Amino acid sequence: MLVVLALLGFWQYFIKVDCNKILESTYSNSSLNTFEKNKFKDLLSTRYPNFDEMFSQAAIENEIEKNLLAAISFQESQWDPKAKSNMGVRGMMMVTLETAALVGVEKRLNPEQNINGGAKYFSMLQQKNKIGLTEADKLSITLASYNLGPTNIKNIANSLNNDVEKVTWSEIKNKLKTVKGSDLNLVDKESYSRGQQAIDYVNRVKEYYLLMSAHDCVAPKDQLIFF
Repeated sequence: MLVVLALLGFWQYFIKVDCNKILESTYSNSSLNTFEKNKFKDLLSTRYPNFDEMFSQAAIENEIEKNLLAAISFQESQWDPKAKSNMGVRGMMMVTLETAALVGVEKRLNPEQNINGGAKYFSMLQQKNKIGLTEADKLSITLASYNLGPTNIKNIANSLNNDVEKVTWSEIKNKLKTVKGSDLNLVDKESYSRGQQAIDYVNRVKEYYLLMSAHDCVAPKDQLIFF
């Protein structure tokens, strides 16, 4: 499926692409369950259009691919500008008070401010991240950092190798499988460990990103095919 999408940008100029087949195949090959797929498809048509221009502008300003940014937001809040959690995060990109102050967000429940703030923070994480052997690893690790916090991911990477530039996402992922919330001063959800939540977060962003791209009938950018 990834090969099909990667080639799409090249051969769509020479032959007529059947976007419906691309979309059907992407849904069919997605690891998301039926409820998750249907929920995404429903909100993509009923909720997302209200914010598309905001994602476009934030993507341009922060040099992030729009469909990736939208996929992160869907995983965070299902594009609900009033989303809140008992951990104190708010809005479309589920921004903390600390992050809001860092990126200049005054009203976290303002969708435009929240989207741009989340995009700015993600861009900052990308620029500062030194962990990862490949660009693919770095992007996956940045997503995990957005979810679990950059300090936690740095500590995990340092425990694996003093030269964090040689640490792969696969190694981080294997380590996360053993990490509990109490190890990070965070809270697990019953038997669902905080480390596994971070792994699932990265995987789901991937799936939503592929679906976003398929709905637009565009290929994911080469550097984003990292999963």
